[in-house]
Amino acid sequence: MNLADTLRGLWRRWYIVIPGLILTIVVALAAWQAIKPEYQRTGTQLLLPGTASIPEAGNPYLYLGGLSQASDVLVTAMSSDFEQNSLLAGHAGAQITIERDPLTSGPQILTTVTARSDAEAGEILDAAIVRTTQMLDSLQDVDGITAGNRIGIKTITVDNQSTPIQKTRVLSAAGVALVALLLTLIVAGLVEGLSTRKRRRRWTDAATPELEDEQSPAQDDVVALPSESHIGRRVPTRPLARQRRALRRNR
Repeated sequence: MNLADTLRGLWRRWYIVIPGLILTIVVALAAWQAIKPEYQRTGTQLLLPGTASIPEAGNPYLYLGGLSQASDVLVTAMSSDFEQNSLLAGHAGAQITIERDPLTSGPQILTTVTARSDAEAGEILDAAIVRTTQMLDSLQDVDGITAGNRIGIKTITVDNQSTPIQKTRVLSAAGVALVALLLTLIVAGLVEGLSTRKRRRRWTDAATPELEDEQSPAQDDVVALPSESHIGRRVPTRPLARQRRALRRNR
């Protein structure tokens, strides 16, 4: 069956295809409305060297080269399960990622929060930024770092408004629509196939008696018998179909 035959078959089953398409649209819209978008906010923080590492009246941003290792340590501490669970407590479905900013080579920390609402994402991000500062101070307190040599941290950017993430909604709605469309085509194809099979069967049944009548000799046809006792006698023959049935009964 080529494409043209398939399209003609679907057109003949329009009473299945059209309602199926309408149902597909309705189901896709329902899935879109049922699945809410996610909201994402980001914030960046920069580590700064201690005052003892900077010449008098020096620019601290010119002395960031040795802070990459410190930022890795801080990211590792903030990425622990304990810290992650503490930040996400009471926020079901929320996610947080704390990492070195891949777009910069400096000691910059990127915090990304994804939540079910804009307000929830902002709350988690603010708590994460505060906790990162506390963690840096705690690590240096443990090692007894003096005030002049302590690494500082500065907040560079914080999103004031979340960005809606529609990926989950789009994938879910598209998946539901695809399944509904496939079911519609399968049902239409099955109905068309069954209908075609029935038509072929009726054509075959109608053509079989005519074929047997054409192949069967007439009632008044006669043949000469090969037996000597019947030489010269001619008897009517049976129709071919009757002869076959008689042979089957004799067997």
